[in-house]
Amino acid sequence: MCDETRPNPFRGLNFKSKKTNKKKRPSFSDKWVQTKILVPGALNGLSHELHLITLMLIETGCRPGEIINLRPEDICLSADIPHIRVAERDDRVFKTDNATLRDIPLVGVALEAAMRAPGGFPKYHDKTNSFSAAISAAFERRGLFETPDHVVYSFRHAFEDRMKEAGSDFELRCLLMGHDTSRPAYGGGGSMSYRRNELLKIAHPFPNALLNEFDQQTLPS
Repeated sequence: MCDETRPNPFRGLNFKSKKTNKKKRPSFSDKWVQTKILVPGALNGLSHELHLITLMLIETGCRPGEIINLRPEDICLSADIPHIRVAERDDRVFKTDNATLRDIPLVGVALEAAMRAPGGFPKYHDKTNSFSAAISAAFERRGLFETPDHVVYSFRHAFEDRMKEAGSDFELRCLLMGHDTSRPAYGGGGSMSYRRNELLKIAHPFPNALLNEFDQQTLPS
């Protein structure tokens, strides 16, 4: 028999329904990055910081917020193998536990960019929304999005796709991307030399003329 006078313990509670239609953003293709972005003139007119942050995103697989919030001590250029450290921070909550501390070797244009920004990116520090708005507008003006569905975050998707296609170990991919894995953690994820060698397999080639743009005075975007 139902007791209608009994208090309902679930009254006032809302249950989130699982979303199944979340749109997955596409990756940038290698051809697009190499022929449309990593070419002289493509990023001309960007502010110095926007220019260099973009190049670091291409070859690190980091989230934009992880690059713009790098501190000088997180950019380890004097190490035997130059790298960035996505470090655990008391003032920031990371998306996953694996994102709290990971060392990512710098290769290709990411190394060149880091060498020109050893102190980090103070203009956009803790301003992810401002960065996203500025870089998205700049890419739109220059026609640098491969399709209308592409976003700056597509560099991160492309980085993981390139590692998959190169046959990189699953656990290394998780470590570098900052993804959770159900497997218990053993070891340190491989030496920095091993990580760098794996990333060198997928590093985009770029023309020497591109380096000249890094050192020229750029205008605000």
